[in-house]
Amino acid sequence: MSQTRETQVLSVSIAAKKLPQDGMPIDFEANETERQRLAEALDLVSVQSFRAKLTARAWQRDGVRVTGDLKAVVEQTSVVTLEPLRRTYPITFDATYVPEGSKLARITRPDEHELHVDPEGDDPPETFVGDEIDLGPLMMEYLALALDPYPRAGEERFEAVDTDPEPEAGKVSPFAKLATLSSGRKDEE
Repeated sequence: MSQTRETQVLSVSIAAKKLPQDGMPIDFEANETERQRLAEALDLVSVQSFRAKLTARAWQRDGVRVTGDLKAVVEQTSVVTLEPLRRTYPITFDATYVPEGSKLARITRPDEHELHVDPEGDDPPETFVGDEIDLGPLMMEYLALALDPYPRAGEERFEAVDTDPEPEAGKVSPFAKLATLSSGRKDEE
């Protein structure tokens, strides 16, 4: 997700160097403009609130590990009634950042032609350039992954809709048209 700072939906920058020994607390609450951008980017009716309570700690030699919780209250459109639904998403945030070019950012490959991915393993570290890390894009990604792709209220169900123009005619075999075509050929012979 490469975006310039001006077009970026969320920007939450922290210093990557000289973090306190017990970690640096990060409290973030999206303002109205950021919530509108989030809603547009994620195709939501609205984002009522988006908060983060995170802690950044030094990791390995040059890396940073950021852990904590995100909480988003959003309005999504029901896939059944097309009415807005209010949903709350509590999200656990856990990300590791390393400087670009760090050996820790490389994925070890057992063979040159294969890429080994452990679905149960930790995610590879994110990379950063310079002395700052922008948590915004990854926070947005965590929210996007948490969203219900088919939101609906608990009691909402799809109901069968009869689209048959002649319901009294009975069920017609899908091969009925083929039968009329083949009988027409026999008459021509």
